[in-house]
Amino acid sequence: MLLDDWRDFVLECEAGYGWNVYEYHNDLSVRDRLETCLPEMEAGDAAQVAEIDGRFRALLQPGVQVGPEDVPWWHRGVLRYAGPGMAAELKDWFRVDVEVRQPAG
Repeated sequence: MLLDDWRDFVLECEAGYGWNVYEYHNDLSVRDRLETCLPEMEAGDAAQVAEIDGRFRALLQPGVQVGPEDVPWWHRGVLRYAGPGMAAELKDWFRVDVEVRQPAG
């Protein structure tokens, strides 16, 4: 279920996303799919999306975004912390500092 996938992704980000930037943006595609489903979702499911979105927004650095304004907010935001590889890529590509966390596992 898409909601479970979105929730699991946010949990992974809370722990310190351990993959690279390419995987990160690939994993964000679950939120893209949810966006297309939102108009037909039952109220309870839409509320869950909003709750998970809130948790994800809390993981993003305030005032920092990359990419054009016409892409969804979840693609423009930059995590506060990530695993060592992704943190290094964000620093190299966007000159953004990200706290390094060692993901569990």
